[in-house]
Amino acid sequence: MKQNSASTRIVRISLLISTILSASVWAIPNQPECADEDCSLAKLNTLRALASRGHEQTSFSLGHIFMNPESGVKTDLENAFYYFSKSAKQGFLPAYRQTAGMLAQGIGTEKDLGEAKRLMKKAAEKGVNRTAEEYAVLVFSDKASTQKEKEIAITFLESEVEEGMSYLANYLLAILHITGEFVEKDMVKAKTLLAFPASGKYANSVELLQQLNGQPVVEQISDNSQQNSGLDSDIETITVTGISTNMVDVHALMLAELRRSHGQTGSRIKGNGCKAGEPSCVIMDSGAIRSKTFWSIGAR
Repeated sequence: MKQNSASTRIVRISLLISTILSASVWAIPNQPECADEDCSLAKLNTLRALASRGHEQTSFSLGHIFMNPESGVKTDLENAFYYFSKSAKQGFLPAYRQTAGMLAQGIGTEKDLGEAKRLMKKAAEKGVNRTAEEYAVLVFSDKASTQKEKEIAITFLESEVEEGMSYLANYLLAILHITGEFVEKDMVKAKTLLAFPASGKYANSVELLQQLNGQPVVEQISDNSQQNSGLDSDIETITVTGISTNMVDVHALMLAELRRSHGQTGSRIKGNGCKAGEPSCVIMDSGAIRSKTFWSIGAR
């Protein structure tokens, strides 16, 4: 009798643990829906299971799947934010930037500049690309920013300028020296800072440098001309989204993990990897992806 009772308790505990684990896998804001015939919820659920086991790259990829209109899965920004923030909590550095960008604009979640700044700062401290500049943008666009945050932002910008690899850092620091609100007003230094991005035909720096030198502004064609069309040409529009543009490396990692854990040869979720016969996309023997895979939001 005692043995039966003990066995019953073990079965109940096992069922309870199984239920808890199962619930953790499906505990996302909204249940996924397919948007076209190429979508495979079974494959998607495999990735979700991997993410629930702590695979931070898979969590990050799932965020893009729910955000990307081409993924075959119905776009769901709440689910996208859920997985990006999950990836950040799991320690994947690019996810800090992604999550911060969505928090800053209230994409898929409530707007929270305080938390956005915290995550962006953490990413900048770890050297994640462009986060130093984006942290500065967040700080100087938030009236609630503290003096300490402003000092840290300036330090980040100065470090980026010293490395000589960021047009945006030079441009932002030049703006600060022109206004003289947070750093010493210094027009000579501002011009020096603008010279580097202007040499690379960074349109806003070219125009501003021309204005400071008293020259007529010559219209420049730049990569951001299309996204700023319809806006006053004198206004610099800086969009802090934290959204990556090329996910090839992350997807290679995710697919490799998928094969190791489940013996899959590649994801059939459209936009998430490669499909047989697709000329622009090839799964190599190593499992890596050779493909032009770009992700965006707001473009459609």
